[in-house]
Amino acid sequence: MRHRKSILILLLAAMIFLTLAGFDLYRFAHHSNRQPAKIILITPGSSLRKITRILTADKLINSERRFIILNRLLRSSALLKAGEYQIAAGASPLEIISTLQQGISLQHKISFPEGFTLKQIKNRLIARDLCPAAALEQLTNNPNQLKKWQLPATGLEGYLFPSTYHYNHQTSCRKIIEQMLETGKQRFLEISAASPATPLNRHQILTLAAIIQKEAGNLEEMPLIAAVFHNRLQRKMRLASDPTTIYGLGEKFDGNLRRRDLKSSSPYNTYRFKGLPPGPICSPGSDAIKAALNPAVSDYLFFVSRNNGSHQFSKTYTEHKRAVKKYQLGH
Repeated sequence: MRHRKSILILLLAAMIFLTLAGFDLYRFAHHSNRQPAKIILITPGSSLRKITRILTADKLINSERRFIILNRLLRSSALLKAGEYQIAAGASPLEIISTLQQGISLQHKISFPEGFTLKQIKNRLIARDLCPAAALEQLTNNPNQLKKWQLPATGLEGYLFPSTYHYNHQTSCRKIIEQMLETGKQRFLEISAASPATPLNRHQILTLAAIIQKEAGNLEEMPLIAAVFHNRLQRKMRLASDPTTIYGLGEKFDGNLRRRDLKSSSPYNTYRFKGLPPGPICSPGSDAIKAALNPAVSDYLFFVSRNNGSHQFSKTYTEHKRAVKKYQLGH
């Protein structure tokens, strides 16, 4: 009789203990951490114990033991995925487990404006920790790699399409570059398919579009600026473009284009050499590419800045000189 009573007492105690433990674990599983949204990184191969330590260090859970028990009861340990995650503000342990099981890694955005040069693109990639400087230089200056990408001798300049791109913590530098190249290729195909036939190849069109991108003060003028350069090319005239000449000067350019600069031996000096320069001077956007393929019907051969974001266009050199005198010399 006493033995039976002892067993009943033990069973009752065990039931009470399990009930209390279960209630405690239930409260833990649903308890808000009262923390703001936080970003955590779970590296590939991380064990449940390592993940638990990361969550504890960020004060996202208040008990490593309970979190481990909860995962084992749910049999979720093997389902927790590596990645970079944003844990919602006040997330409970159950919500955290759900986030890590879904494996939807945090997405970042990086934008490259139209008219960015290759140097500016590289600097932004480095600044966002997407590419180590040395690795980026090695990748973008490797002749074999450029050949694989089917790029000309002038390299990546002009071929990295300016847009906004998404990436996560595992995205490689190469993948971003190749995404920009592929986007540029597809956009060019779309625009050229909707444009009249041209004797110029893709490299020449991108070279011209890059000049238009740098010269234009607004989108509306791009077709007129394109017309000026098309007309000058047809007449075997020098393009006489400041942006190409400045690009050719590189680090020597101090912000002022001087008369002596117009005599530089750079192949990008379109004041000295006829025809298009060797390659693009920046990454042109869709509007500049459209303008290069669809120039306005015009006899204009010259233009000068009005210093208000627009240009004065002229058909003759005499008209152009008058415009320069009016808008640049203040007479």
